[in-house]
Amino acid sequence: MSHHIGIDLGGTKVEVALTGARFDTPLLREREPTERRGVEPLVAQLARLVRRARDAAGGPVTLGLGLPGSIETGSGQVRNCVLPWLDGAPLAALLREATGLPPAIINDAHAFALSEARLGAGRGHRMVLGLTLGTGIGGGLVVDGALWPGRHGIAGEWGHACLEPGGRRCYCGRQGCAEQYLSGTALERRYRALGGEPAGLAAIAARAGTDPLAARLLDEAAAAFGRAVGNWVNLLDPDVIVLGGGASALPLWFDQGREAVARQAMAAPFTTPIRPASLGHSSGVLGAALIGAEALAAI
Repeated sequence: MSHHIGIDLGGTKVEVALTGARFDTPLLREREPTERRGVEPLVAQLARLVRRARDAAGGPVTLGLGLPGSIETGSGQVRNCVLPWLDGAPLAALLREATGLPPAIINDAHAFALSEARLGAGRGHRMVLGLTLGTGIGGGLVVDGALWPGRHGIAGEWGHACLEPGGRRCYCGRQGCAEQYLSGTALERRYRALGGEPAGLAAIAARAGTDPLAARLLDEAAAAFGRAVGNWVNLLDPDVIVLGGGASALPLWFDQGREAVARQAMAAPFTTPIRPASLGHSSGVLGAALIGAEALAAI
């Protein structure tokens, strides 16, 4: 099959891409705000995007989707999703009914890690740790070019690793999850709690030289990043760490944050490269297309 559809479903946007045999050169890409009025409207939106890509392909296609959550192996239901109203929905079955295509669905950060390992900033390395920082945070591990999903499909789920026991409450029902200290939304919320005026994360970071509250926020974020990612290094010792997502562009992670990781890591000296994603906003959607193609090949 020569054409592959990938969908990157996020908390604020959904993107579709159509690729041919070369996954790094999309033939079609479209992005629009995520439908948030409920499961049925969302499935209708996804089906419409799939139809558009399928029409452009003009022939058989595969379908892969990355979502900000996971799929329960037995029931096929969504769980731990950034869109909480999607939890419990049999998304694969609903999407198959709406499109006539059997979708391969994985965590969006897994899709990101796979595409960056195969096509992007992690290419040529044996163990690639892909970490995303955006509306939420997530991660994925790729070893020798193959995604390592883990027994329950949650490998790399650093967003819900406990960073602060008894700390901030998370939508997953636990407390102290890393997502509540490192995601873009959590950092913006923390800035407001410190007394800052509402602003986007990039704007807050730009004020750090003159705004003590912004400087404090970045110091806190760098320390949290060091603890969280330093633990990854000590557990897995990856060959390269690739950062992606809407909040990943801050220089903070690559200088102050990297220094904090080095202090936490047992490696001396700490030489693991921490790189920005080279596929940009395409990482997730291309990884989804890859997963869809591989799922068909495995049948």
